[in-house]
Amino acid sequence: MLWRVRSTDVATVPEWVQKFDRHRQAGVRTFILTFNTNDFVFVPSDPERSSRPVYFLAQKLADEGYTVYGFSLGRGLFSLMPPNARQRVSMPSEVDGTNPEIVLRWLTRQLQQLERKVAIIVDYADHLVPNAQGLTSAVLQPQQLIALEILHHWANSDAIRQTDNLAILFSHENQVHDLLMRSGSGYIVLQIPLPDSHSRFTFVRYLLQEMRLGQLDSDLTLEEFAHITGGLRLVDIHELLTFSDSTGEKVTRDMVRERKAETLRQLCQDLVSVVEPTFGFEEVAGLQHAVDYFKWLTCQIRVGSENVPQAILLAGVPGCGKSYIVSALGKELGFLVFKLGAIRERWVGASERNLEKVLWVAETLAPCLIWVDEIDRIFGGQRSAGPSADAGTSERLMGRIWDFMGSMKHRGKILWVATTNRPDLLDAATVDRFQVVIPFLHPTRKEIAALLPVLAKQVNRVLADDIKPEEIVSVPSLKLPTVRALQEVIGVAGFFADAESGQPGTPIQQRHLLRAAYEFKPNYNPFVHEFIALTAIRMTSFSFLLPWRTFDGRRRPDYELPEYLKGIVDEATGEVDIMALHRRLAELRRVVDPFSS
Repeated sequence: MLWRVRSTDVATVPEWVQKFDRHRQAGVRTFILTFNTNDFVFVPSDPERSSRPVYFLAQKLADEGYTVYGFSLGRGLFSLMPPNARQRVSMPSEVDGTNPEIVLRWLTRQLQQLERKVAIIVDYADHLVPNAQGLTSAVLQPQQLIALEILHHWANSDAIRQTDNLAILFSHENQVHDLLMRSGSGYIVLQIPLPDSHSRFTFVRYLLQEMRLGQLDSDLTLEEFAHITGGLRLVDIHELLTFSDSTGEKVTRDMVRERKAETLRQLCQDLVSVVEPTFGFEEVAGLQHAVDYFKWLTCQIRVGSENVPQAILLAGVPGCGKSYIVSALGKELGFLVFKLGAIRERWVGASERNLEKVLWVAETLAPCLIWVDEIDRIFGGQRSAGPSADAGTSERLMGRIWDFMGSMKHRGKILWVATTNRPDLLDAATVDRFQVVIPFLHPTRKEIAALLPVLAKQVNRVLADDIKPEEIVSVPSLKLPTVRALQEVIGVAGFFADAESGQPGTPIQQRHLLRAAYEFKPNYNPFVHEFIALTAIRMTSFSFLLPWRTFDGRRRPDYELPEYLKGIVDEATGEVDIMALHRRLAELRRVVDPFSS
């Protein structure tokens, strides 16, 4: 149903609508609307008249006395005047409404006339003038080139600027040709954002309490539902509650999680994925140095302190809990967690556009945590002083990210956490952008004992009462284990237990676990792991972040130093002998290829 915006609604209409009006007052006549273009426009003072942005603007402009035409390749030329409009518009009989060139030329004449106010809404503009994907416009079909030239002319025509007439392009795929999207084209690009927490709460309260639409799970409050739906459109929330109302099935957290992942995949084309943390620090075994720091950080962010880092780097050997603790941190903070995907594309300008979309989503959905996994692969590489071999794309991407990270307005609202198994591949400029670098080493004997029941629980296995962790950690093959290796050992031990009893899920006894430990053959090079661990220690930003130090800087009496740190770290004080560390790193570079597995 179409709805009308009254003057009393100005303070409650979305920010993008207010920006649209401000640009009009400044003399702008041509616009491109993109991103969340298929959502509801919801004004709390008149909720029953909600509609999609295309129809919302058509109603708004009709109320202001505009004659509103619509055009798309699929529908041709059509009237967008709402049924309750005072004026009527007859479609021109002499115009073939399905021929884009004829329609656009006719619309050009309408935009140039002064007798009446005209607004043109071009829907699915991506299909009419698609992006050339970094190639020249010569790859476009002749009909597309004609349309591109006409639409560009609209934004630069003095005759149109002298009128109050408007041209609005809706881009549902963010793939309108770069000639119209770039700065200076004459078009103002407005991104319709995803709804913020207040908008979601207001909309959810209206649907649940006034419309009585659907039901939430018994332990899911309205406030929590509004919070966990961050990243969803209002139309997604409406569909969830409509499904609940029609089936009698209550909306659960899992339903929200699945819908959120699908929605952001559609909006961002797999540029980011949503990580839904299900556990906090209580599920983290070991890693006390990281947990202590993150607990302090969580408290500081919750009280609104500005004394918090904007970027944190977790560096160390593979499979030692970096990804796990990122998820736990997101849970403790109550932040949305986005995992950055592959933003690079081969087409000129595409990578930059992808990054801008990710950053814009982050700003829209803040507070949030952006997780850059394997940053050495995405942005790594020891670069020379000269330009990169990708026409400067790497430098532009990195520069934009560093600018975004360093913005004070994001402090405490957008936290970047990067993880790397190959800190040696990161150049100094990259590492320098992370105010905090935390090393992750192999678990100690004590940490292994604490990890075993936690890891068993994660794979739905139970350890029997006869388990003796001290015997397990003495097995030679577990001298330098990773958490991932311990998971594999528990999985095989469960297989032995089930095979012996003939029943799945049989409790794992000491003999099963011990056999699996002796059978385990590490598939990684211990010298490479030592090289990675020592590199992470060298990069650590503060001494209290070292695993054998307490948060107040003292030596942890219960932390057993790995063998490779003997002679590098003082057993009593925990002080690092920097010269010894560098000598050992130099030796490792000579005896092992750090690029091997």
